Amino acid sequence: MDGSVWVGAIFGVGGTIVGGVLSLWATVIAQRQQAHASRQLAIAQRVDTAVDSAIQMFFQIKQHVRGRSSEFEEGAQSRIDLWQRSLQQQVNKLEPILLRIRDESFRLRLSKIAELLAWSDVSEPGLEGSPQILADLCDHALDCLGAFVRDEQLPPEGTGLTQARRVEALYSEHMEELALAYEEGHH
Repeated sequence: MDGSVWVGAIFGVGGTIVGGVLSLWATVIAQRQQAHASRQLAIAQRVDTAVDSAIQMFFQIKQHVRGRSSEFEEGAQSRIDLWQRSLQQQVNKLEPILLRIRDESFRLRLSKIAELLAWSDVSEPGLEGSPQILADLCDHALDCLGAFVRDEQLPPEGTGLTQARRVEALYSEHMEELALAYEEGHH
């Protein structure tokens, strides 16, 4: 056999080996991309499920808010206390669901709304609160979740959240005044 046959054979074998290696490499890359896409799809499905659950729970909480007893009815305080405990339980179930929302701005806004819903003083008239704030908070949460589902930007803070933040600020001021009065009384 002359040298050109050997060269041709070597190049043929070499080309086959290089082609095989490239083919294996492309297969590995494709499998990694497919695995990554599958993980992203699974995460997106969990987020969608969490958002659907959160929407349902905020609707349930809104219905619960509408059923709040009037403070002027006989025996109202015990019914309001029971109502508040039930609201707290619903919010406790909601909070872990909200943690699955990957967009930080939506997650933080919805978590703040849930925190305020569970806070009994948000409806305290002495702090400029009212039971209507609870319904407004639910409406705003549903607006936020709707925007998330439609892939829109986070809506501006709603009136319920603005009012609840005001109640929170007044509560803090009141507590600071009480703390100062206590300190002055004990010095």
